[in-house]
Amino acid sequence: MSHTILGIHLNMVLHLTVLSLPMLLAQLIIATFFASGFVSYYQKLYVYSFRTADVQRWRQIGGRMLLMVMSIGTGMIFHLMGYVKGPDSMMFHNVGLFLLIFPLLDTGINKSEVALRIIGMLSVWLMHYMGTYETTRFWIAVAFLVVGVVVMRRFRSRIRESFVESVILFTALAVVFWSFLPPFSAPGDRAMIAIQAIFMFGCMAGISALLWIRQHHESVKNIKMQQLANYDQLTNAKTYSLYQHDITEMFDEARENGEPLTLIGLDIDHFKQINDHYGHLAGNAILIGVATSLSEVLGKYGDAHRIYRTGGEEFNITFPNQTPEEVLPVAKECWETIRKQHFSYGDYDVAITISIGMTAMRDTDRTIEDTYKRADDNLYLSKRAGRDTITVEGETLHQRSNHDLLATYAFFTQGITDVSTPEYDRYRNELLLRMFDHEHDRWILPALFDISVDTQIDLMKKALASSHINKLSINLTQGQFEDEAVAKSLTNFQASGEGPAELTVEITDVPDIVTMRRITAIYRLGGIRVEIDDVGSDNSFEVVRGLLPYVNGVKFAMQNLRKGNDADQMQERVRFWLNIAKENNLMFILEGVENADEVAWAHDELGINLLQGYYFNKPELPVL
Repeated sequence: MSHTILGIHLNMVLHLTVLSLPMLLAQLIIATFFASGFVSYYQKLYVYSFRTADVQRWRQIGGRMLLMVMSIGTGMIFHLMGYVKGPDSMMFHNVGLFLLIFPLLDTGINKSEVALRIIGMLSVWLMHYMGTYETTRFWIAVAFLVVGVVVMRRFRSRIRESFVESVILFTALAVVFWSFLPPFSAPGDRAMIAIQAIFMFGCMAGISALLWIRQHHESVKNIKMQQLANYDQLTNAKTYSLYQHDITEMFDEARENGEPLTLIGLDIDHFKQINDHYGHLAGNAILIGVATSLSEVLGKYGDAHRIYRTGGEEFNITFPNQTPEEVLPVAKECWETIRKQHFSYGDYDVAITISIGMTAMRDTDRTIEDTYKRADDNLYLSKRAGRDTITVEGETLHQRSNHDLLATYAFFTQGITDVSTPEYDRYRNELLLRMFDHEHDRWILPALFDISVDTQIDLMKKALASSHINKLSINLTQGQFEDEAVAKSLTNFQASGEGPAELTVEITDVPDIVTMRRITAIYRLGGIRVEIDDVGSDNSFEVVRGLLPYVNGVKFAMQNLRKGNDADQMQERVRFWLNIAKENNLMFILEGVENADEVAWAHDELGINLLQGYYFNKPELPVL
């Protein structure tokens, strides 16, 4: 049967001959090189179309269409070329068969793409059986073909990963193809021709399988590396390195096209205190929750924006081709969503807030750094305004009122115990700030620790009135500690006669040495002690050693180090800091004591007298 296709006259009867060994090897090498090259390019295009992040939608669709053309179109052309009389017919048919079979292993294609691939292969299959559709041979071949396609699609991921299974399946399909073909020229050599063709196809498929398995593993590795490089593994937000690259491109594109560009910087308020109180795992859960909530809100407003995690608790969001006026409603919804949501971890239910700074690219901005710095400055203004607010181009919005700021606060007390006394007397009370959560009817760790010093003094008076312990310690943020007005108010309170017999200020975030010298001088003159908390964990020896001459004591918190250190490592760290305290004539307090064995070890073996921890008591609200 003859046909004319694209001007080429084809006699639709196979003209095959037994190949000499040199010719067989030559055709095998040519077929293998072509199939390997096809697989290599096909794999790259497949990864680009299905697995590469941030590829525009229309480019993905174009890539998928090109994959179809490569497999079906090229496979059919090779089969048609196989009908041209010549010594290369076997090679053309084998390559064409391979190009039609291989793409059926694709894992990301949809049902329509699968159907088109199957139709393409079935069309070629039917072409070879033209005029013999009523024969048993034809229906047996079709049955085997259906079984082969079902196996390929059902176990496609497994087959792509296994060299042996790939070769077995491909060779089996070649056996069906070449063994059940209707009679062709040189029928006397039919068996040898089929053996040579199957051998050629099996070798070609095996070498190609090795290549695509290796390339598949490399592409998966590259995608993982790209994910590690570009996406924060905790929150799945894009990373700072990708942010720098993307935002520079956005800036250049906006300037070139005369389009607006708006940047948002946002920060989780008091995140370090959350980590310190609830632990780093709870902090991680909150980071994930915040990123998820932000993504859900932003998803309502299209997909032009991009969210990046650019620091520990800091995120940045870019809004190409949008002005601050257009972005402000989105920022407000993000802000309101976070402050209304309670983030859970274990038995904890944590209420948090965020601070936001927003700016737009200006004509005077020479580089993206100018715009970025202005967004960061606006974020700083939000923090200075008391946090939990939004600042747009220097104007702070949604600032808390005094009524909100002076919400129901109280100092919970946790004792520091002197285990050198027979009754384990309480040496002093540490005052820990809590806020009443009216929605859930319970006391919680507040999102805002920067309460005024007047509020702190009022709360201390209440704590003193409800307890017979007349020695107190309070925690100050770095900003509070560096504020001379706070220091003078506390020293005046201490000197007024209303203060405790002994007042200690504990600091976790230490300042520079110049500030430490200046501020501790005020406290020292006012009779107030200063101690550094969390030495050995949040505050390393390198950070605090220059500050030790200006303080009265250090506190080592074992609970901060339990996860990453065994008992021996913990004891070694405690001994180190105990010796540092002794060398500098400082009071040493061991915090995080949880059982009697730790009490015995600390007191009997190391001679530590002042201990704090859940073994003795937990923070509690004084009875008023």
